[in-house]
Amino acid sequence: MEKIINDINELYGKKETLKEIKVDAVNWVTFYIDENSGEKWIEEHVYPEMQAGGPPQLRLVDKFPWE
Repeated sequence: MEKIINDINELYGKKETLKEIKVDAVNWVTFYIDENSGEKWIEEHVYPEMQAGGPPQLRLVDKFPWE
C-alpha cells in the first residue's frame, strides 16, 4: 500500500486535501489524515545530512506509529 510523493508540486497539492493531526517537531515529522478517504499520510524529511532534513516527502501508511 505504501505510496510516496516526492514531487514538490504534487506534494503541496495533496497537502491541501489533508488535515494535520499531529506534529513531531523533534523528528521533523507531520501526520495527516484525508477525512474523505481515511488515508493516513506522514510528511517527513529523510535526508538528515542536508539542511532542514532536505526536501519533504509524503508517505501513505496503513497506521500511525502510535496505533
